[in-house]
Amino acid sequence: MKKLKFIGLIILLLLPIVAISCTSQDNSKTTANNTIEKNKNNTENDTSKKYQNTPEAQKILEANQREDNEKDNTNIDKKYKDLDKSTLNYNNGYSSNTYYETKESFVGSEAAIPKINNKKYMEILKDYTYASEVNPTKIPYSEAVKLAKSILPDDIKEVQKKYDKDTSTTYVSYSSSKGNFVVGFSYDYDTSQASGFNPNSDNEIIVGIHYLKQISE
Repeated sequence: MKKLKFIGLIILLLLPIVAISCTSQDNSKTTANNTIEKNKNNTENDTSKKYQNTPEAQKILEANQREDNEKDNTNIDKKYKDLDKSTLNYNNGYSSNTYYETKESFVGSEAAIPKINNKKYMEILKDYTYASEVNPTKIPYSEAVKLAKSILPDDIKEVQKKYDKDTSTTYVSYSSSKGNFVVGFSYDYDTSQASGFNPNSDNEIIVGIHYLKQISE
């Protein structure tokens, strides 16, 4: 009887030790599994990042961007083709930004460049704008001017033209019975830095066209 009690006491003493050992093993397994999963995720992320930097991934990205740009330009091209000037609103600015004139350019109000007068301009005709860095077009300067004239008032008269070499943009100012306008014709930057580039040529390629209207004297 005493022997049985002694054995029972030993079992009672051993049970906590066994329980602790099992818990420790379970925690070790959980930690190991978490470590394996974390390493797997890190490996997948590293692989994804490496793929994003491969020439194949860059080609796919550029192709998708070109497709998006073509879709945007298809809509804009159609608007020019089906243009009804009676529906245009030259007083509808689409941005809170204002612009002013400098010696060689027209810049945003936040620019720290000396202005040559107190005139202010707003951006207009968003649906007819080709942004050189977002949805660039690719047409000769002469054709770009025709597009701009087709959308501006019929009685516009050219007032001045200036070229900003820093932004590779020619700015043409027009007066009309419906107000004064400025059209920015942007060239591809790399092309504009090449030898032989002539901003006064009708054949140089334009990649961007945007419109401003004077809103104050």
